Amino acid sequence: MSILTFWARTTSVLTLATYLLLPPDQAEAQVVNLAKCEGLWFSTSEDFLARSPSREITGAPSSSTTIISDGDLLSYQVGAGSQLCARNEELLRPFDIERYDHGLDALDKVVFEEGVVIGAFSTELDSINTGQFTAGDLLFTTGTIVPNAALLARFNLPSRFDLGLDAVHIEGAPRELRDLLSKLESTDPKTLRENPGLLIEILEGTNTDILFSTEGTPPEVQKPLFLDGDLLSAKTGTIVRSNADLLPAMPAGLPSRGVDYGLDAYTPGLDPIELVPLELFSTEINVRKNTISDGDVLSVGPGLYLRNLGLLGAFNPLDIDMGLDALADRPSDIVRCGFGITAISHIDVNARIDSVTGLYDTDRAFGRDLRVQGNVPGRGCPRFQTHEFQVRVSIDGAPEQPVFHPSSLNWMTSEVPCIGLSVPYASDAGGWFSLTQYQRVVDCPNDESLGIWRLAADMPNEVGTVTMRIALRPIGGGGPEVFSAPIRLRIDNKRPEDVAMALYQPGETEPFLNQCKIDGNGEPVLIDIRGTFTDDHFRMYDLTWSTDGNISGSVPDTGLGRTYNSRPELSDTGTSPTPPATSVLLENFDLTAAFAAATGGNPLIECGYSIRMRVFDRTRLGGTNFSDNLFSANDSGNQSTFTQSFCLIP
Repeated sequence: MSILTFWARTTSVLTLATYLLLPPDQAEAQVVNLAKCEGLWFSTSEDFLARSPSREITGAPSSSTTIISDGDLLSYQVGAGSQLCARNEELLRPFDIERYDHGLDALDKVVFEEGVVIGAFSTELDSINTGQFTAGDLLFTTGTIVPNAALLARFNLPSRFDLGLDAVHIEGAPRELRDLLSKLESTDPKTLRENPGLLIEILEGTNTDILFSTEGTPPEVQKPLFLDGDLLSAKTGTIVRSNADLLPAMPAGLPSRGVDYGLDAYTPGLDPIELVPLELFSTEINVRKNTISDGDVLSVGPGLYLRNLGLLGAFNPLDIDMGLDALADRPSDIVRCGFGITAISHIDVNARIDSVTGLYDTDRAFGRDLRVQGNVPGRGCPRFQTHEFQVRVSIDGAPEQPVFHPSSLNWMTSEVPCIGLSVPYASDAGGWFSLTQYQRVVDCPNDESLGIWRLAADMPNEVGTVTMRIALRPIGGGGPEVFSAPIRLRIDNKRPEDVAMALYQPGETEPFLNQCKIDGNGEPVLIDIRGTFTDDHFRMYDLTWSTDGNISGSVPDTGLGRTYNSRPELSDTGTSPTPPATSVLLENFDLTAAFAAATGGNPLIECGYSIRMRVFDRTRLGGTNFSDNLFSANDSGNQSTFTQSFCLIP
């Protein structure tokens, strides 16, 4: 019998203290090594097929695809993406369960002073071993069981009333947590079931607490003692964070506020970028009319901290949301050596870019130069000081290619100590930058970019979708590459098409027969301007008029509307319906009145008139002056122009 099997079958008599006294290599051989599972722990609500190789602590998958279970322990790191840390069967091995997946619902990370990390969790199903544990019990990867009745002891509910266990967080310092686990391991689960108040004594004696949420709301929905969306204290029997506290902007809370959104997962955390405390959680149902899902990681508000697809991006699932059943972290344990893309051309990736469409602010695309902003490991991460990074892109699903920054671009950056000296900032021939080179640059306050992609050169006059991510490896290769979570972007470098315009007599369905010479018939010259245009991301058009004598002005907007969706004829892809020809009325133009206003009342001249139409799309255009290290971006969009010149017969 292997030592791993022996340990799994005797774990009920192996105390935590004994485990901690074992040599590190022997201890790791006896239990899944969760100390190597860095970052934010989580589990999904559904099983799914991962289409990209996942990094597994406990053994690589046998092929490029693997099935992720809703019972598996996963983790996420900023910049590094997600990994599979432990299979459900590994978590359950201490309970003599080696075959049946029981799901993974509540989850917490318990870190001891010695650097040992164990998991606290609950399952979706009762143990297949009759009477061993229920889906409401709190389990530890050391084999310890805390019955659901013990967690609920302070709430004076029937001891047989199992409410399930949806979220859990154990409060306490590392030494206090060690004392708690030692006492729990020396207490038989049957004793805790028969005397649930004993848990309260243990918590008080170790200065710890178990915060949790339940699957059910007792004793009845009409008169709830607490909600399954509330975070509870096992030690005090109080509501630590109500559903309304977590979601103050929503009608959260019963009976007065209106909705119980549930609390599927909860953990305190620390933002790895801003280094500010956070409370992260997920709900049982979607929030804000389906704009936030039950699979997204939320902060109090609710604020959207991380989309489900961003959490799972490294696994490349076939759909966009696998749900979120568990979250766990320790603020002191969040990895600050992560890396990844945080903004594109000054647009925040998480807050403003849709991870599915790649559009920002719902319907806008990107074009020309893209500034890639983000984070790479700094000087506080010594294990990465001999590494280099690369910005990679994939166009419409094609193989990835690096973003090159050759010295010919003359990208000049200020040099330490920022007194006006400049040095070239260029990648090597493979598109790699050394981290030490980048760190030297960012010491100066010029907000250096991770990279600039001159995508107009790679995608001239094209519309498409690209994905971007950061690769990190030892300088020159010779070691594994790791990747940040991919960012999806919608690109539009194509000018509006089918741009045409014609001049009509007011109210007529046929244009002036001679577009170059209009007969005014001795009356004020009134013109219906009609036109057509198409674009994947149409935004607006404008109209101006001028003469050869430098007399000019705008064509007044008479209230028809010139932006997309401002009227039925203007959709977000241009004029609708599309041709016949120049059928859409763009403006009613009184040339006589406009000319008089521009000249102080002068009569019309005979020749030299032009009417110009400009059509704009909804693309954010970036531009870079490399020699000055300046980047600018605006939402003016790509544009196309059509001009009609004519003379008059007054």
